[in-house]
Amino acid sequence: MKSDIDLLLDGKKSEDERVTVSSTTQTKSITPLIPAVESSALDDTNVEIVEAKEKDTEVKEEVVKIKQPSWKSVLVNDKAKLRRGKDILTPNNSESTTSSSTTTKKKDTYNYGLLTATTSPNPDKQTYSNLYLELDSYWKYMTIPQTSSVSDTPIREQTAKVYLTHARLFIGWMLDVRGVLLSEDEEKMLLDELFESEHGDGGEASSSGKSERMTASLLGTSSTTADDAKSVRIKVWKHALDRTSSSSTTESPSAVDKSNLQQSMSLYDIFPSSDTESAAPVLQYILWLRSERGISPNYEANVLRGLIKLVKFRFANELSSSSAATPTANQVNGAGRGGTLSSRSTALDDLPIVIELRKLHREAGNKGKKAPRSSDEGKKWLDWDEYLEVIQFLKYDLSSLIESYDKIMDEQGVEEDDDGAAATQKKKQKKQTQAKARSLQVQRKEIATLFQQYLILSFFACVPDRQRTFRELELGRNFIRVDEDDLPLWIIKHTADDYKTGSTYGERPPLPLTASLTAEIDDFLDRWRPSLIKHTKASETDDNPATHLFLQPRTGNPLTANSVYQIVSRCCYKYKQKKTNPHLLRDMIVTHVRKNGDASEKELEALALFMGHSISMQRDSYDRRTLEQKVSPAVKLMQDMNALNGSGGGGE
Repeated sequence: MKSDIDLLLDGKKSEDERVTVSSTTQTKSITPLIPAVESSALDDTNVEIVEAKEKDTEVKEEVVKIKQPSWKSVLVNDKAKLRRGKDILTPNNSESTTSSSTTTKKKDTYNYGLLTATTSPNPDKQTYSNLYLELDSYWKYMTIPQTSSVSDTPIREQTAKVYLTHARLFIGWMLDVRGVLLSEDEEKMLLDELFESEHGDGGEASSSGKSERMTASLLGTSSTTADDAKSVRIKVWKHALDRTSSSSTTESPSAVDKSNLQQSMSLYDIFPSSDTESAAPVLQYILWLRSERGISPNYEANVLRGLIKLVKFRFANELSSSSAATPTANQVNGAGRGGTLSSRSTALDDLPIVIELRKLHREAGNKGKKAPRSSDEGKKWLDWDEYLEVIQFLKYDLSSLIESYDKIMDEQGVEEDDDGAAATQKKKQKKQTQAKARSLQVQRKEIATLFQQYLILSFFACVPDRQRTFRELELGRNFIRVDEDDLPLWIIKHTADDYKTGSTYGERPPLPLTASLTAEIDDFLDRWRPSLIKHTKASETDDNPATHLFLQPRTGNPLTANSVYQIVSRCCYKYKQKKTNPHLLRDMIVTHVRKNGDASEKELEALALFMGHSISMQRDSYDRRTLEQKVSPAVKLMQDMNALNGSGGGGE
């Protein structure tokens, strides 16, 4: 019995009639289907009228070609453009000697965090050296089991990377390393006046007075605005100065003093105590993200989840050596003052600052359930049948390329050696043969790249899993060829560490791919994939990236999350003009199954387990049907019941 993919790949002649094949000496390609458009949309900017003259009938035919916008130019989320302030010009309020008004670029509110530790060169790592050491310890705290009785259980590295990114962004914003909050002049004035207040000759009163003048000069307001972002930042710097001043013998500020202050900056200065008030930096950061970047409630909840972990790291060592490490009744019962907690809750969950942040997290989560989606679904949503058609078109393109390649090989009398390189048997034409070999190698790599794209989209159709599953496939480890009832199959085998919800569901059952893909996978591995492998000394080590099934064509390294996103999104846009993303495919299949109404509850539950989530998650997060679509079975049921009652109303 053929699957949906097989049926689509085998036929649909009516669809094929809409496909125009353009051939060259080497390749053939398929023209994307042209969507229906209103006549008003046919303007000079995106439509070209071509007159085609038939030889026999002398009849002129007008063919409409739609000039589709490029993939990069299509914004699924309109807020994405607003988040980057580089191209937005604002009036320059500074005094000018000329009469003409000047404009300046708005501050970039996108790049505001600390640079990643692997960035080279990394001036942040030199300026804030102590913070980078703390972030290294933070990574170990998240991923390695701790002896502390108050530490949380380790989390997966993929999750830890996200949390570390949130930490970098938050700390970078808090210290304003990119000048988002303060200009360079304001930055200099802040540090100068901080040191003057600390090293001034006026004693405590003089220091206090200068500090007040400093705050007023920077904020331009009275002390009633002490809770705004700039004021919180000033308090952080002031705490760092107070903490380090006792060890400083310098009586006048200098560049060395300021450099030392930045290098010694610590999480202890950002979160000086576990009181509720110490949550102010996080609160101000969230408020800034809302106003400047227009974040969604769901993203806000993700940020808060990561920063709660950062706060726990800050107080873990202190709490483990104090009497507070003794479990409370709430922790033993699995519930703290901040609400319901897991059975693994510790004394860290009872800290006032953590309780306050959990409260913000719950509020953001509740808003996210009711908030409208921030992206335009119409620009990326595909019905499942449409997605299967994308796979059909990819296979058509792939077959055309392979056919063209094989034809060239036959015409030139070229044979493939074991390594896949082309060579001629005629020694007299050695130079010409080498040029032909290089050309064929380029074609082989092009075919391998397209073959890889076709397989990735086909895998998503067979196993609608998270993109991590496919970019981490390794031959012989979690991607295995088996014989089931004398039928060769490729299966995906996951341990609990190989997928997101493994800690909940444990080792997964084998995830088989459709049998029709077996021969194609074999062909990809034997004939085409070798052209994607970079043969270097590093590839001969135990960490050989070539063990991964899918590789980046340029580097030969395993695919990244962005690589998979680009492949899925660009392929769907090429043929259907929709910027579908990998995770949306999970929503699409669940919506398709539930919309058709043919699946039983047992089948829906099995699908949820197959996809690695709960049935409630399937209903709440992945089902994208409208309310009208969800209640339509009940409407039909009531209509059928009333029809039965009406037909039986005229009894004997």
